[in-house]
Amino acid sequence: MKKVLFSAALFFAALSVSAQESVVKEAKSAKSDPAKAAQILEPALSDPTTSKDPETWKLAGDLQKAMYDDENMKLYLPGGQADTAKLYSSLAKMFEYYIKADAAEQQQVAAGVLKKPKLRAKLAKTLASVRPNLTNAGTDAFNTGDYAKALTFFGLYVDAAQEPMFNDVEAVKGDTLTSLIANYAALAANSLENKAAVVKYAAVGKDHREEGYRSLMCLAEVYGKSETPDSAAWLATIQEGVQKFPKQEYFIGNLMDYYIQKGQVDEALSQINSILAQNPTPYFMYVKGVLQYEKKDYDGSIATMNEIISKNGDFVAEAYSKIGDCYFFPAQVIVEENANISMDDPKYASNEEKIKELYEKAKPNYEKAKQLKPDNKQLWGQYLLNIYWKLNKAEYEALEKEMGY
Repeated sequence: MKKVLFSAALFFAALSVSAQESVVKEAKSAKSDPAKAAQILEPALSDPTTSKDPETWKLAGDLQKAMYDDENMKLYLPGGQADTAKLYSSLAKMFEYYIKADAAEQQQVAAGVLKKPKLRAKLAKTLASVRPNLTNAGTDAFNTGDYAKALTFFGLYVDAAQEPMFNDVEAVKGDTLTSLIANYAALAANSLENKAAVVKYAAVGKDHREEGYRSLMCLAEVYGKSETPDSAAWLATIQEGVQKFPKQEYFIGNLMDYYIQKGQVDEALSQINSILAQNPTPYFMYVKGVLQYEKKDYDGSIATMNEIISKNGDFVAEAYSKIGDCYFFPAQVIVEENANISMDDPKYASNEEKIKELYEKAKPNYEKAKQLKPDNKQLWGQYLLNIYWKLNKAEYEALEKEMGY
């Protein structure tokens, strides 16, 4: 009985192989209609036997290439209208299937079935010629918000540089655009919150001289905002960004915030002074002024902020607001002190005079910030309300009404 069952199993296995080989033959005979032939061939791509045959994958790629060529030709014909969705879908599948054909053939070479590969050179040449169009496909998808497709197309472009089949194709291996496109793959992955893909593509993209900051930003988001933040990797990424892209405010701002939180203001000031020596932008000047403020070097902070104001460029409203802070917050220390002193105590009255004096100095700076950026209430709103409450109730009531309280 066991022998009979074993024979039956062999018989049905033979039938299965025969059926899939028949599918391949049928698909070949229908090649004049590539879409139909591709549909016929579909079962053979997942069958354990035919899917190991490089010719199966080559045929699948050939059918996609035929559909791609047909749509691509329409782009060059007068009045031609190509189905770009079909064009790009066939392009992606062509890459997938030809690469699988090469991998299957290499397995046959390794197993001694073939002495040397027959398909690699031709398939590599074909894919190298159409590879640039993957960037168009990725860009179109990205611009319409289809980040999954954008990641597929950009990813295929970047991954090709690591595929063994392109080892002898300089147009792919030596392509200087690969790191640029990797940045956009990382951006698409970041939009999808696909952390593994961000790390994969950002590792390539971060080395692009102009656009690599995008990848480092995405990496910092992954390391800093995931469910299990990696503070060491985040800091290393931010520091790499500062080193490679010193003009990008994102990295400097985050690093300075880190130093402030850690109480390492002197280290932060040392770094920002070095950066300012090379790149004295208003933003970096503002960062220095904020650090001086955090160190309670109010005179130094005011001097730095006044330098920003004198240049009449960016961050002028912010500079006025920070000068206001240099008077307002020291006043708050006295306010808290007075909360614990009897009103009959002579020091209470003395403190009240100091509070009013500091508020009077803060007031015109916050008002100037309000004038320059009336919609940015964070710069002046609550501070002016506090000051007006102390100095002028009519102004307080007017501002309270203006702010909708």
